[in-house]
Amino acid sequence: MSWQTYVDEHLMCDIEGNHLTAAAILGQDGSLWAQSSSFPQVKPEEISGIMSDFAEPGFLAPTGLYLGNTKYMVIQGEPGAVIRGKKVAG
Repeated sequence: MSWQTYVDEHLMCDIEGNHLTAAAILGQDGSLWAQSSSFPQVKPEEISGIMSDFAEPGFLAPTGLYLGNTKYMVIQGEPGAVIRGKKVAG
């Protein structure tokens, strides 16, 4: 199974009434492996911020996570493995 198939069939599916609006998988080198069609175009500096948070968990907490110029509050991640964000209102 490809990473794109995983995003399309496993991340973007309905789970107990919950549905992601966008998803992506990035490599540790910052390369984009797969993404949903609704995932925003990310900038290199946004990917750098994500990579910094993996190296130093909590790095993004004070400033937030930015993807495609949209700010997300960092929530319940798994240090060194997963970063989750919730879109900031406004």
